[in-house]
Amino acid sequence: MDASLLIIGAGPAGLLAALAAARRSLPRGVLVVDRLPVPGAKLAASGGGRGNLSHVATEGEFAAAFGRFGRFAIPAFRALPPERLRATLADVGIATVVDPAGRIYPRSQSAAQVRDALVAACTRAGVRLVLDRPIRSLAPPETPDAPWTTDSFSARAVLLAAGGQSAPRLGSDGSGFALARALGYQIVPPVPALTSLRTAETWPAAHSGLSLPDVTVAIAGKRGAAERGELLFTHRGISGPAVLNLSGRVARDLQAGAPVPIELDLAHAQPDFRTLRQEAGSRPIHAWLARNLPRALAGTILELAGTPADLTFSRLSAAQEQGLARHLRACPLTVRGTGGFDDSMATAGGVSLKQVRPDTLEGRLTPRLHFAGELLDLDGPTGGWNLHWAFCSGYLAGSVAGA
Repeated sequence: MDASLLIIGAGPAGLLAALAAARRSLPRGVLVVDRLPVPGAKLAASGGGRGNLSHVATEGEFAAAFGRFGRFAIPAFRALPPERLRATLADVGIATVVDPAGRIYPRSQSAAQVRDALVAACTRAGVRLVLDRPIRSLAPPETPDAPWTTDSFSARAVLLAAGGQSAPRLGSDGSGFALARALGYQIVPPVPALTSLRTAETWPAAHSGLSLPDVTVAIAGKRGAAERGELLFTHRGISGPAVLNLSGRVARDLQAGAPVPIELDLAHAQPDFRTLRQEAGSRPIHAWLARNLPRALAGTILELAGTPADLTFSRLSAAQEQGLARHLRACPLTVRGTGGFDDSMATAGGVSLKQVRPDTLEGRLTPRLHFAGELLDLDGPTGGWNLHWAFCSGYLAGSVAGA
């Protein structure tokens, strides 16, 4: 079976690429191959099944969300900004809404319906879909006009959109990295991102299920490695948006083989102990702290700081003051592991961006081979950013590949 464009991976990047390419009426058509028996499994599970599809943003905000490599994503963003994505989805029957934080969801709150609508649109456009068929080898053209070949297929151009390694049960098993590596592409070692952190300390487990709405989580001693937002205590450590957004950088540091020290800023301001002594000198410190933190957690913080629960501000020593201030502003924890790829929502690492052209997403080492989505070394925070990158990178590649 041959095609003008062979797309490996039927996730959000692959489906948007197929739709964009099919509308160009390529002479031998578009073929999408996926190793799973159903397409878009990870897309259908995104956003807890609700489908946080994108995020309202300017191109500058989008680039900033992806950190120091964010400018690489601008050409793809320009090809399919959020308003154009919403229009594209509306064309296939999916109305969308924007929440107060700027996150874009399907009005139905069903990610599976988005997946089904995109698959149906691809089918109507003439895209051929082959499922339950892993691609184990990929051979480049032997001459300028020769096709790419795989185990069973040939095509003028290939788009690798097989995902990273996060949630392998949903399709991203790292097989795309193996195909790219065999062709000479550098793979930045993948680590799990948007995942929970497991701590050496056991006290977070005593508060499992407790969430705090505004905490800054930082890698100790590492400038710029901090995230602010909601934190959730778990039976193995911590999670929540602030933790998820920092987890890829923690996972990268864990590769050195040693635990990673982090700090929690629970207060965001230095306590004014002088005023507290004057105005609440006879009040137990625990009572004051319980006004700002859940009561049980307040007790834990005092215990960690070596401050008796019944101690009053008037009796607080200078050493105890320093210990309490530290545990409110930089409560130490030691990360010994992450939730791993099985528990992650994204992959940090992948095909080196230095070897890919940002304006076409074509590889610099091989002709007519393009990349899209999580397979590339680009990852962002929670909130629809990564899914929009998958959509817009797939759309850009599908708009130019196979001509």
